[in-house]
Formats: sequence, C-alpha cells, structure tokens
Amino acid sequence: MLPTAQDLFLTPATTPTDSQATRDRLEEQFFYSIELSNGTHKRTWAGRLDDVDQRVVAAFRKLGIAPTTFMDVAVSSGVSTVSWFDALRQAGLRPRMAATDLTMTAYLIRLRSWLHVLVDKQGFPLQYDVCGYVWRPRCRLRYYPLGNGLLTLLWDRLYREVAGRHDLLGRLKSLGSQPPAADDPLIKAEIKLVTHRLRNNRDIELLDDDILAPNPLSLRRRFDVIRAANILNRSYFPAEQLRVAISNLRERLTGAGACLLIVRTDESSTNNGSLFSLSPDETFSVVERMGKGSEVEDIVLSL
Repeated sequence: MLPTAQDLFLTPATTPTDSQATRDRLEEQFFYSIELSNGTHKRTWAGRLDDVDQRVVAAFRKLGIAPTTFMDVAVSSGVSTVSWFDALRQAGLRPRMAATDLTMTAYLIRLRSWLHVLVDKQGFPLQYDVCGYVWRPRCRLRYYPLGNGLLTLLWDRLYREVAGRHDLLGRLKSLGSQPPAADDPLIKAEIKLVTHRLRNNRDIELLDDDILAPNPLSLRRRFDVIRAANILNRSYFPAEQLRVAISNLRERLTGAGACLLIVRTDESSTNNGSLFSLSPDETFSVVERMGKGSEVEDIVLSL
C-alpha cells in the first residue's frame, strides 16, 4: 500500500529501522507515485552520481580550491543531494548548501476529517488521502472499469468546491515562505517534498526555485559551486531556455574561479558531464569532463 503524505511526513518514526531502510523504501514509493503539474515525477536513486561526486572533489584538489558554498538545483527527492553533501564532508570540506526544486514546498489541505489532499504552491493536487488510503488525482485508464475514475472526479470536485469557497489559492500565495498557522482549519501543514535525510540536515537550506525565472537578490553572487544534474537537457528545454537557465545560474556564482557542474545520466546509467570554471570576464571554460561531457557544453561556452 502506498504511503500517504501524512504518514510519511507528519508521523514521527518509532524505531531506528523505521527511520532508515523502511523509511527510504516508503519515500521511494511515495515520490514515484505523485505526478507533478508538469507531468514529471520526483524519481532518482541513491548512488546515481557517486562517481561524479568523486571526480568533482578530485578536480577541486587539482585546481587548488576549497569551496564553501554550494547549490544543487532541481534536486527531485534530494537523495543525490545528500550523497553529494556527504562526499564533500568526507573530502575535508565544510559545505554550506542550498537545495532547490521547482516543487519543493507542498501543503496538506483538510477537506473533511476523513479526506485530505496534498497540493503544490499553486494548488495543483498531488495526492488524495481518503481514510488513510492513497488516491491518485490522475486515475489510470485501466482502473476506470472499477469505478475509480468516478471516485477520482468526486474527490476532485470536493477539492475544487472547498478551494473556491475558502480562496485557497489566495491563501497559499499570501503565505509566501511562512508556514500556515498551527490552528488553520484548512491548511493543515507545510511539507518539504524531499527525503527525510535532506529535511533533517541543518546545513542544507531547502528552497523553491524556477531556474528560468529572474534571480531573487538572495541568490545572486552567493555560491562557489552550482550543480545542475539531469535537468539542463535538450530533451527538456529548447536552446533559448537553456541559455536563460545557464545565464541565471552564472549570476548566482560568486565570481571568477567559481564552478558550474552540468551532468546527465543516460539510458545506460552512465554519467556524462562537464565542470566549468567562471573567468573574470564572465565566460566559462571547461576544467573537467566526465564521460562524453555535457550535451549543452557548446551553449555554456558561447555565453
């Protein structure tokens, strides 16, 4: 049975086993089950970028640098972010890190005592919790003969009615970066949609982030190293949007000598990426290649 957001994020683990192996498995099931508003899933796995982590640490040594501020963008469930942070610590660095994602923050909405819905910051439903059982907002066609489609429409209608009556979207927007009040009868809780291993790390800041939007002042010239793993791909974005995203990330780097890492895991689980260093004239140069290098290397070097 799939775990509900309440069980996974709001119920404390009762035993060491619950907090580690069992919880990791439940998180993997949960993240794979929810479909985001752009049709993607928060799907990744432990160890996916371990070889990249070691190559990057070796590159830092070769360059004679010891970065302290790091950003990992589009972190999905955050499993790989935790591995990267641990690798940096094991290498003797003292990283302070920001982990960002387009859908980092979600909210648990109480529709009835027996019915809750998990929504993103724009009110898009991610999971219905019906008497403790998971109901996906987008019912698969093969389940329609069982009546699941009609029930999904019912839960959706109830949600839309309650959301409209209480101006849920306006209330979510007014929250900004603040959590809901403890006694809020509608918005039960704010939830960060990443693994507990990331949520429990006080040295990693969790942020909602659209890399195509203009940078907020709080992110400009802030990071020595930025990693973009499995996001800046030609299959995801056209060339013009890739240029915008890379330019935005460049603006977040502290200055000359700061590094940008772009990597993608291919169908054979091989990691191909490039580590770029920022020059005083704001152009990039390649200082390390992994596998075939980044597929967007030409765009980065043209900026």
